[in-house]
Amino acid sequence: MSSIIIIGDTHLGQSLSIGTIGIGSNLNSRIIDQINLLDWTLEQAIEIGVSHIIVTGDIFDEPKPLPSLITLLVSWLKKCQTYSIHVHLIYGNHDILRSGFTYSSPLDIISEIELDNVSVYKHIDTIFIDNTAFTFIPFRDRKSLGTNSNQIALSLLKDSLIYELSSIPIIYQKIVVGHLAIEGSIPVGNEIDDISNELFCPIDMFNGYDYVWMGHVHQPQVLNKHNPYVAHIGSMDISNFGETEHNKHIVILDLLSKTFTTKKLPTRLLKKISVTVPVGVNDVTQYIIQQIEEMKDNLSDSTIKLDIILDSSEVQFSNKSAIEKFLLSAGVFNVNRITESKKSLLIKRDNS
Repeated sequence: MSSIIIIGDTHLGQSLSIGTIGIGSNLNSRIIDQINLLDWTLEQAIEIGVSHIIVTGDIFDEPKPLPSLITLLVSWLKKCQTYSIHVHLIYGNHDILRSGFTYSSPLDIISEIELDNVSVYKHIDTIFIDNTAFTFIPFRDRKSLGTNSNQIALSLLKDSLIYELSSIPIIYQKIVVGHLAIEGSIPVGNEIDDISNELFCPIDMFNGYDYVWMGHVHQPQVLNKHNPYVAHIGSMDISNFGETEHNKHIVILDLLSKTFTTKKLPTRLLKKISVTVPVGVNDVTQYIIQQIEEMKDNLSDSTIKLDIILDSSEVQFSNKSAIEKFLLSAGVFNVNRITESKKSLLIKRDNS
């Protein structure tokens, strides 16, 4: 089966504040989760018989990642090499440090290593796999294109795509994978560094291509269903409590049938729980535990944020330690935070 796997932004090292240090490991649990998703992707590739994995960018969450993160990435790339799987890494905005018009990146280290099975894309480029052309587009904004006009910058990008298309045989399937925001997409987190310089690409920029998958925007979303199909694949992991409803996935593209399927990623769930304690409750802690007891089957192996609202200033505060102990005994992986607030007592104003 001639197939390609496309995965979203990996953001290695993101959201360490909601992780924990595991027993027997010095790594934050968030890093372990992120590497586990890469290993799961490799398992899928081996099972399906995939020869190429494409990563849409933001390999690292910071342009100055911890040395351990670079080591972990190289180790994963070498595992892919063992199974003759070629990995394509596209520069994202989180991967670059800017000095004027000069970019530097931790991905430059990966390029210097010159692993046989790894290609890194710092500039727009088109490659051919079987009878399919892949045009890779690293992150670009107005500043990187050397203009003060977003419209001119978008025009320059469109001209680049027309140039790339001119080198592709008509009978070939044509696919764009990159790290740009699509017009009409909904950013949900820290995707956009500078909104005034950000480029939101119109759908018609990709006329002539069959499929477009972009990283950059974390929420998976389809912007156009055909001629061409245009989507944000979304980031790989659920990285904050604003993404709890996201269904993260990979794309599996069959080059022979020219069709694709998606497969849900086994991300660790982040869950927000809110419990309101009414007036008249004598044992606040036990009341909260009873409320959680009813939903504990859905909390297994997840990271929890618990908001407790006391319905009156007269209600006593709870025992947070006891609640956390119960959550962990119920199978919760990590309790990120327990907050507690009381409703204010309204005081009538004496107009006299």
